[in-house]
Amino acid sequence: MYHKSHYLDANHSFARGDNSNAVLVKGSIWRQSVRDTTEIENLRRELVKAKQTIFEMQEKEQRLKDRLAEQAQKMLERGIRFENVCLGEMRPTALIRKYGNLYAQARVDTLDALDSLHPLKDAEELKSKLLFSVVVLAFRSAQQTASELKQQICKLLQIQDCSKKENNDETAELHTSINTYLRNTCDQFDTSKNVEEVCNQIWATLYDYPCLKMCDGLTIYVRDCVRLAWALTSQTPPFVIEYETRNFRRDMHIRFHTSHQECDTIKTYLWPALLEDATNGPCVHKGVVIT
Repeated sequence: MYHKSHYLDANHSFARGDNSNAVLVKGSIWRQSVRDTTEIENLRRELVKAKQTIFEMQEKEQRLKDRLAEQAQKMLERGIRFENVCLGEMRPTALIRKYGNLYAQARVDTLDALDSLHPLKDAEELKSKLLFSVVVLAFRSAQQTASELKQQICKLLQIQDCSKKENNDETAELHTSINTYLRNTCDQFDTSKNVEEVCNQIWATLYDYPCLKMCDGLTIYVRDCVRLAWALTSQTPPFVIEYETRNFRRDMHIRFHTSHQECDTIKTYLWPALLEDATNGPCVHKGVVIT
């Protein structure tokens, strides 16, 4: 038989065991709390760093935007043209390239077609002037059509003086919208009337050569010139051709191989120079001249 004191000692032992376990649990909880606190502090520091990085990146982005805006403004002030690459072959650089190809390839092909006409076989000067005149007439027709279209729109909207774009904000916005529409749809515009007009002028001027009406190569050349003239005229600002200058300028002309290399007086134009704007615009394609 156990003595009563034995039961008391056993109870005390169990009590001491419970207290020890409680201490262990509390210690474990405290250590976990310390680890959690440390991890939270680490996360806070990382969050602060991340916020700082985001702030610095935003500042860099804003500085970059400011520089780009400043560069764009300087380019606009220098008259540099921005292009909409979505326009594809109708964007200005592509049109300028086509203008060069019109002289380098289409003109040569048309000369070959004219050579097949017996009355023109040996008329080299006449053929050269004819093809030059087609370009001039094409641009003249395109410019006239564009002007008439804008005048008709202004008349329908009862705008008194369509030529004054600075009348008010609404008028200026209208002009901008018209120019944008014509530029973006220049490849869809029906130029058949312009082609007919240019052809009729040629037939009337060279009435002694009725065979020209039967030359398909010439008709194709007229059509290509008119379409390109319309596309170039529809740009903002419009491209124009120049063939009035009588003194050779290296920034605007190149000499044909038969030219007198030491002479600066232009005798005749074989191909007009293409300018970006009628008022002091840069030359984007040099004219071909004989000096």
